[in-house]
Amino acid sequence: MIVDDFTSDSSSGFPGTRWRFVADTVMGGASRGQVSRANVCGVGMLHLTGAVVVAQGNGFIMTSLDLAQGGKPFDASRFAGLRIALKGNGERYVAHLRTVHCVQPWQYYEAEIETNGAWQIANAPFQRFSRRNLERPLDPSQLVELSLAASDRSFKADLMVAQTAFYEGGIPALRNLSSEEESVIAHKGTERPFSGRYVDHSEKGTYTCKRCGSGLFRSSSKFNSDCGWPSFDEAIEGATLRLPDADGVRTEIVCFSCGAHLGHVFMGEGFTEKSARHCVNSISLGFRSADPAGSGRNAGPQRAIFASGCFWGTEHFLRRAPGVLETTVGFTGGHTQDPTYREVCAGATGHAEAVEVVFDPSKTSYETLARLYFETHDFTQVDRQGPDVGTQYRTEIFYLSEEQKKTAEALIGVLRKKGHKVATKVAPAGEFWPAEDGHQDYYEKSGKKPYCHSYRKVF
Repeated sequence: MIVDDFTSDSSSGFPGTRWRFVADTVMGGASRGQVSRANVCGVGMLHLTGAVVVAQGNGFIMTSLDLAQGGKPFDASRFAGLRIALKGNGERYVAHLRTVHCVQPWQYYEAEIETNGAWQIANAPFQRFSRRNLERPLDPSQLVELSLAASDRSFKADLMVAQTAFYEGGIPALRNLSSEEESVIAHKGTERPFSGRYVDHSEKGTYTCKRCGSGLFRSSSKFNSDCGWPSFDEAIEGATLRLPDADGVRTEIVCFSCGAHLGHVFMGEGFTEKSARHCVNSISLGFRSADPAGSGRNAGPQRAIFASGCFWGTEHFLRRAPGVLETTVGFTGGHTQDPTYREVCAGATGHAEAVEVVFDPSKTSYETLARLYFETHDFTQVDRQGPDVGTQYRTEIFYLSEEQKKTAEALIGVLRKKGHKVATKVAPAGEFWPAEDGHQDYYEKSGKKPYCHSYRKVF
């Protein structure tokens, strides 16, 4: 939920109140500063500047916004914390929250925010806010004020804020990126025009952030601008953030959940009625089909999920198959949300090490990949693959459609008719959790070989 994105020409914020400037001069201090509104590259923002002088126990400047509505506190209990898009001068700042229980001016809850001199997304979960001068823990259902402060030591403050919001759920887990993805998503590069997989993509669904998986654009907002990159005339509300580009001219767009670089937005070109063009790098995007298996007649990329022991070994073969666009190692089939590698290895999560495969159905088929799956592991072993022992190393196919289920079961039938003892299970796909320490090209980077997977002809 956006608190303020500074798009209004006035100084108003949520819920219609104004950001105000406060300094320790009200307590006899010597700090000086100001808060102002600015617009850079079409991006509105709040700008806090000044000099903090610590003397006689004082030392702060801050900007504050009332959150109370009609004299009643704001209930933020359904949210997990505060998310701020900001650019500081490398100094440490703090976010303050006050509730109805903060009676005195020196009573509040605070969370530190380190800045790095560049635009960044700072997440401050409610549990990270520490108490200052009061014993009662923070109650997010009783908020009356939000402040951003420079305090506690003498320094020059320079803080720009492009958006403040309350976020739901946890802080998103970030997947490991390939070197090509890293150059665009983390270092703000640009892929070659007409080279991305989503330029001519027309499947119905949601385009997601490649790094954190958050939904960014609906397929209904995509249009052909013939510019060489995917174009959208509207982002999902609150999903993206506009920031001044380093060139001082263009407006950059990033994922508001994780700060991943997406591309740029251009206004007033008249391509659609909304007259906005979000020009996005394909490599910054993932895709979540409205048809989970991507099985529609004119479907774009499709998904498949296979488990056959060590996920790096499985991925090693699958990602080299013709028609495969992307692979992700992770965990599925269990009952624990967002598990760690150690938790899965402990055997208490019920998950299997698995590989999610995205493939082009015009160049390969689900049956072709499933045959490769059976031919690159020992499907007769139960809860193990070679020296890897445990339920997480089981052989299992997680289907995303009835068509995939029928294909998998038909191949198992063929193998059994040939006299093979097949231990492979076939189960409906559930949530797939990318491994936080998994990455593509593991064997290329490590110099090792997939020791527990080998190819053998069985069909």
